[in-house]
Amino acid sequence: MVSILPANVAAIFASFALYGVLHRYTEGLNPSPARLTAVTKATSTLHSTVTTSLAIYFIRRCRSQWTEIGSASATESTIKTETKARGLYVGEYPDDSNNLLLQTRSTLGNAITAFECGYLLQDTISLLREARLRHRLVHPSSKATFRSMLKYADKTLLFHHVSIASALLVLHYYIHRDRESGIYIIVQFLLMNSSTPILNLRWWLRTYHPRYKMLGLASDFLFIAAFYMARIRLVGWIIKSYGKSHGYDSAWRIYWEGMRLPCQLGTGALWIANTAWWALLVMSVVKRLPQELAVTIKTISLSEK
Repeated sequence: MVSILPANVAAIFASFALYGVLHRYTEGLNPSPARLTAVTKATSTLHSTVTTSLAIYFIRRCRSQWTEIGSASATESTIKTETKARGLYVGEYPDDSNNLLLQTRSTLGNAITAFECGYLLQDTISLLREARLRHRLVHPSSKATFRSMLKYADKTLLFHHVSIASALLVLHYYIHRDRESGIYIIVQFLLMNSSTPILNLRWWLRTYHPRYKMLGLASDFLFIAAFYMARIRLVGWIIKSYGKSHGYDSAWRIYWEGMRLPCQLGTGALWIANTAWWALLVMSVVKRLPQELAVTIKTISLSEK
């Protein structure tokens, strides 16, 4: 049985089944699209909170395994020269064959990524079910195809789920082959989930309590700060933590001088995409700010009369 269903694959199925049961239990027998959306948001809040907590616990537990080359008082150039002299560079790049940040293996780390993967797969199905229900409301007599459902689906969220779930499935293929590496770094990236509860709070306030403009604005600015820290600043922090293992104190220096091209492209694309998304968020809030402030001030003045 173990050879048929490895532990990491079983963990993915367990997570998938857990969220499937949770969805069906909270949706009811004949859920509306709005009900499905609310359940999806609530589930994502729960999942992101649990995943963030597990990631923080895992990172703190692994901190004792961090290793740094050189003394704290040495300069980057001195450390780089010393490490090259010791043969710790392979070609033009640092040798990571003994780097605990990349080579540490962990059953807990693997389980956390399996938990994330199962959730993303189940939530993708929920997004498609919601799109199918919305299609039926508009076209009750026509059959919903995958292409027609996409018109009513949240394409950004769907792309997010499919791309990350695919990457995690590839990771678990390597885990199954006992060839994984970088699980510590990957779990660090899961800290991006920490901004999701605030995103969903913002949606809840604007959907169910639109009259509370000031609370909506407060959630906007809170989400702007959380998104920046969890999805932009975090990328730099992860790169810097890798750089410290090779004696660099600057994320910028290790990015250009010590990271291989695939890593540069991957982290660079992620940072650019998140920064662009964040900039659009800021612009939309700033554009809406004068109107919402005016409405709030008018409401306050009318209530005082």
